[in-house]
Amino acid sequence: AFSFNILSKYSTVSGENLSLNNIDNEIANNEEAENLKIEYEKLQTRIKNEEMIEINRVEGVTYLRENVTVISGITEDEMKEVLMNTTGSKTMAHLASAFVEAEKKYGVNAFFMAGIVALESGFATSRRAIEDNNLTGYEVYSDSSEGRLFNSHDESVLHTARHLSKNYLKEDSMYYNGLSVDAIQIMYCPDEEEDKRWEEKVDYLASNFLKTYDNLFRVDKS
Repeated sequence: AFSFNILSKYSTVSGENLSLNNIDNEIANNEEAENLKIEYEKLQTRIKNEEMIEINRVEGVTYLRENVTVISGITEDEMKEVLMNTTGSKTMAHLASAFVEAEKKYGVNAFFMAGIVALESGFATSRRAIEDNNLTGYEVYSDSSEGRLFNSHDESVLHTARHLSKNYLKEDSMYYNGLSVDAIQIMYCPDEEEDKRWEEKVDYLASNFLKTYDNLFRVDKS
């Protein structure tokens, strides 16, 4: 039978003298270390998955002349960087959140909206942009038109995106001719007596913003 003296003696484990209490502690420490290792591996897996999701998102950021309802997927911070780094568009940097919000709320591509604003307001520097907060030529049918007055630049962007979504980009809507920039131009900025090349200019500007995005976030600089 075990005696108190025997239980209190030291046992030899891995060449070291450890008491039974020390053995229990060692086992507990090993279990804790193993659990920490498992949690660390789970964390690493989650981080890798999140990194892959982000890589795929960045690679998927887009603008299509053929369909402006294909969302860009750009973030507000990225949009601001694009506007700050595209020639002539620093004066639009304060609109980054409005372009992204317009895309999320109304499904109109953010680069396309930025292209409209850049063209219609001279990169948010025109008289109407400054005095009337009208950035998109809304209700401006000629040079002498008063146009719509807005309370802010953001309101102008969001109101226009809502108008496009509701009246241009849904089948059977008032001005629907398709989902392309060219289809929108037919009623948004009619050529009338001259070819204003509105669709080409908006497409050029939107594509240029996307090109800046490529240079900032997708080009391998290594």
